[in-house]
Amino acid sequence: ITINLGVSIEPMSSVQNIGVIQDKTTHVAKKIATDLFNYMQSFDTGGGGGNMVVPKNIFERWMSRFEAKARVDPNFFMKNS
Repeated sequence: ITINLGVSIEPMSSVQNIGVIQDKTTHVAKKIATDLFNYMQSFDTGGGGGNMVVPKNIFERWMSRFEAKARVDPNFFMKNS
């Protein structure tokens, strides 16, 4: 078994930015999840006794819509609606 270990010496400013990158990633994930939730909620029939009832293919429909909008504007989901 061979194990290679690498060490990188980076400026402190680069290391301090790691938390900022994580925060941005989390923010982007929340925006995408919110877009999906809002899309699904628009199809809710209200007959689920407190649960969201949507068509079976809702995720595929959302994904197609999301991809089409992202081709036009890759950051569309980051805009306030």
